Amino acid sequence: MADTDLTDTRSRMTGTVPQSKILTTEIPRYVEDYVSRLLAIPDTASAVADALDELGIGTAITATELKPVSEQARMCGPAVTLRYVPLGGDVTGNRESGRGTTFGDRDLYGLGRPGDVAVMDCSGSRSGAVMGALSARWAVKAQIGGCVVDGAIRDTGSILASGLPVWSATRHPAAARYRYETVQMNGPVSLCGHLVNPGDYVVADIDGVCVIPFFDVPRVVDFCENAHRTEIAFIDRIDAAATLEELVAGLAPGTAPA
Repeated sequence: MADTDLTDTRSRMTGTVPQSKILTTEIPRYVEDYVSRLLAIPDTASAVADALDELGIGTAITATELKPVSEQARMCGPAVTLRYVPLGGDVTGNRESGRGTTFGDRDLYGLGRPGDVAVMDCSGSRSGAVMGALSARWAVKAQIGGCVVDGAIRDTGSILASGLPVWSATRHPAAARYRYETVQMNGPVSLCGHLVNPGDYVVADIDGVCVIPFFDVPRVVDFCENAHRTEIAFIDRIDAAATLEELVAGLAPGTAPA
């Protein structure tokens, strides 16, 4: 049975999303601070992507599919999730019938803990922005670590000004109002066709977005740290060589890391 006891989180949530649509209020968590350890590694998403390849797990998504609002943004944290589906009909009809007027982003931020990553799945639709200026400010107030939106955002200048790290599939000036409805919170979602479960670690920077399955986080972190130590040693060799010829001469065939 899913844990949907809102006692500990009710004061952080608006109550917009019915409790019946919240699959769970708790996600799996580690005591170890794996987030800080990953963010200590330069080019974090690339390092994680290498680990995912070698370990045969998780997924890496290009920065073309999910674009960062700021090229300087970096993010890592456990996912809390929200899934939308597009409404049928047109905006006028939905407005007149009162459909598509409530959204779950504020309650998602309230459900999350400081540092969590809000992941929003729009079921492949790009017809309206599910996140904008007010949503970003709310996320900052909730100390959310960042947002990944497989859909549209808007008010990009205001999101930039908020300092919140955000990645999205596209940007659209039209609002999500009258275009979407909330289906489920803190259940499995899709990012560009790839599964994300609540608690999975989401890592993102200018190169793209990676998803680490929760139970694989420790070995991914160990892999990244070991690879980083190897890379530092190789960088020292590059810097110490007086010429390219000296560098090449000191290498065994096939030993240069990618």
